[in-house]
Amino acid sequence: MAQPGRRRMYLGMAGTAVMLLGGCASHRSSAKVDKQWVARVPPGELGNVREAQLTEDHAREQITRTQVARQDAEAEREVAQRNEDAAKSRHEASEAALEAAQATGDVAAIERAQNAACTAQHALTLAEAETAWRDDAVTTLKSLEVMRQRELDVADAQLEQAKYEAVNANADVRAKELSPGDFSSAVADARRKAADQQRQVDANLQREDQAKAHWQQLQAQGYGGSGTQQP
Repeated sequence: MAQPGRRRMYLGMAGTAVMLLGGCASHRSSAKVDKQWVARVPPGELGNVREAQLTEDHAREQITRTQVARQDAEAEREVAQRNEDAAKSRHEASEAALEAAQATGDVAAIERAQNAACTAQHALTLAEAETAWRDDAVTTLKSLEVMRQRELDVADAQLEQAKYEAVNANADVRAKELSPGDFSSAVADARRKAADQQRQVDANLQREDQAKAHWQQLQAQGYGGSGTQQP
């Protein structure tokens, strides 16, 4: 298992990468259709626009849901970190007790102190593994938050394209001022960025799954609880 310092350094780097991804402002397409133009299109010809609007509304809802999930994961990580800190303190105390027992030369006292130190070490190992998993879970959800924003960008670009097509089909001469290629390019660009971010989410999720599996493996081996490792 990686040392806590090394693990936190790695997670810090990963978190920075996610912040860089998420911190960049989302660049919406400049291809826009005036709302007043759309208002002049007969309602019966706005089916695609309404469908695209529903897709955009759903994308916004998904962002909110992901934000809530990320906040919950951060709370769980804080609990895991406190448990790890407590386990570390107990381990340090058990090591000090072992040194004191060894100084007495009492074989029975030394054996009891060794068992206690082993128990504390196992508990600390399990606590560290859970914190590592919770850290990775937060990283995954942060990248998913960015992904949801990319999906909203796609929905936004598709909505503008649907508006343009509706206005153009209604023979509004002002639509001639706009280029259909701008709208299709905006959709393609948004989809490309979403696909790139999806790969980042998949990579983060794989690391999270591995960290969780490691924690569960330690539990199955008997770490934590009584602290004794089962044969």
